[in-house]
Amino acid sequence: MAAYWQGLGLRLGVSLLAIALAACSAVPIFFDTDLVADAISLQLEQTQSQLTSELRLSASPTWSVDRVKVTENAPVMIQELPGYHLRGTYRLTIELPRGTVTRPKQPFDLYLQGQKEGKSWRLAKYGPGDAGEAADWRTYLIPPKGYDGY
Repeated sequence: MAAYWQGLGLRLGVSLLAIALAACSAVPIFFDTDLVADAISLQLEQTQSQLTSELRLSASPTWSVDRVKVTENAPVMIQELPGYHLRGTYRLTIELPRGTVTRPKQPFDLYLQGQKEGKSWRLAKYGPGDAGEAADWRTYLIPPKGYDGY
């Protein structure tokens, strides 16, 4: 019986070591396509909001993002937290007053940052700060499913 527990402990230790080594390596992880679609949607919302404001538009179109395909995935550090640079394509469907427009294979290039607790992700953008501040990362919460904002 003692030999069984020793063997089990050895297998468990080797498994934990393999997991730890994989976590520390530069091996890309596979992302949930819903998470990436939500990040793309957040990026589109920010761009649309800026355009609506600058052009003084009264209404924004409604869109949906699906058929996400990640083709490149590289680990990066963003504000001392692990992140990923993702590239790929998605299908964009836009509802306009005159009908629906579908744009297949739209390219995306974005950065995602995992949070310390491992429960949420943030869209990260690198660029100039407000009022002449130096360039730095800005991050935006990708609302988890069921998140109501409170």
